[in-house]
Amino acid sequence: MSGAIFVKRYDDPERCAAAAAHHAWLAGLGSGVRLPALVARSTRHLIFERLMGHAPGVEDLPRAAAALGRLHAAAHRDALRTACLDQPHIASTGLVISDFASPRQAALHHAAAAAGVHESVINAVLDRVGEPVTFYKDPNIRNYLANGNEVAVVDFDDLTLAPFGYDLAGLLVTASMTYGRLADLSIARCLRAYRVAVAPQICSLADLKRYAELHHLLTLRYLGRNGYRHAWPTVRPWPDPFLTELS
Repeated sequence: MSGAIFVKRYDDPERCAAAAAHHAWLAGLGSGVRLPALVARSTRHLIFERLMGHAPGVEDLPRAAAALGRLHAAAHRDALRTACLDQPHIASTGLVISDFASPRQAALHHAAAAAGVHESVINAVLDRVGEPVTFYKDPNIRNYLANGNEVAVVDFDDLTLAPFGYDLAGLLVTASMTYGRLADLSIARCLRAYRVAVAPQICSLADLKRYAELHHLLTLRYLGRNGYRHAWPTVRPWPDPFLTELS
């Protein structure tokens, strides 16, 4: 980091090019959500405008959820209305956005086997064919910057199709693993802020709970690193929905 810029370095030129393409696609959605400008690039570096702010605290989570909802709504409205979750989508820019299940299926089944979760439960959550489509973009709370009433979104390494609510669940899981159990009121405010941005009927609490378990399985290996201090089963604010579905 130097002056008013932030330099993101990549060992793989393809990853660097993909991140730049993801940023361009997200910036072109016209969501009104702040993204850092990409000011220069090389084969292994992306140089972004440096934005002021800090990783959202618990009090900032509803604003982060609202920003995420605005991005998701804009993506569906302007780019993904005809997309299907089980097929890659080719954007007008030529960017190929992977389907929902393929990039995470193997890792989920491996983690589920270790955690004692039945494969059929994972498959049921992954199989969201026919639902409205938006995107996934690593919702780790460290990929947001809160500055007063504004929340900006940073880090553009990963992008796939996803159902509405999937990234919101990831935001809440990573916040819980970082700060501890979230109060019911905090979760309700986040869900309400997200729904206001997308649509009141989109993303049920039941779906949010199931998506949270997918994020838990995919984040297990990071426990004790990257600020993740709390295991999800110890801070989960509701009973394990996977166990309920298996009973």
